[in-house]
Amino acid sequence: MRRKLLDVAVILPDASPVITLARIDRLDLFETFTAPIQIVDQVQYDITKPANDPDGTVAGWLARMGNRIAIIETLVGFGFRTKMERGETPKGGNLGEIAVDEYATQLALAASPTFVPLVLFEDPDVLETRIARLPRVHLLNTAAWIRALADEGIIPDGAKVLDAINAQRKSPTIPIERPGRTSRIQSKWLRKPKNDAG
Repeated sequence: MRRKLLDVAVILPDASPVITLARIDRLDLFETFTAPIQIVDQVQYDITKPANDPDGTVAGWLARMGNRIAIIETLVGFGFRTKMERGETPKGGNLGEIAVDEYATQLALAASPTFVPLVLFEDPDVLETRIARLPRVHLLNTAAWIRALADEGIIPDGAKVLDAINAQRKSPTIPIERPGRTSRIQSKWLRKPKNDAG
């Protein structure tokens, strides 16, 4: 049986994975993804605002990544920017989550059946959001991602990275991974290196 070709993109549903890796100087780990990375505009605002990016590390990383990161425009983000341009000081609150929810609705209504959103998250409350409930979504938290990279020999210091992440948290992060739940598509985000000998 011929395999379906899948269109996979990494989606960051909130600021946490980026902010956490920026704090331990490991934003380079995002380069291990071969799929494009998508960030909604409001989450982009959250990860680059001075409170979260005081020295411009994240802004510099976004610039270096170039077109490997796509910023997804949302009505929520547009409304927020419009108010900022008027000189208002709108409350950010949960706008990032609301913007991602808006994007999840677009995916549910219009995305190709062969598109697999790989949602990379840190905090388990993301599991309660709309995007996490889409059947094709592959859920992967930072702990499971880093552990898999270490198991495959892609990074040599996975345990140290996880220790550095957990040092910033009140409770240690536990690996969570849930592949897309469809009968036709089995999603995998990491492929083992091919054996040249066959």
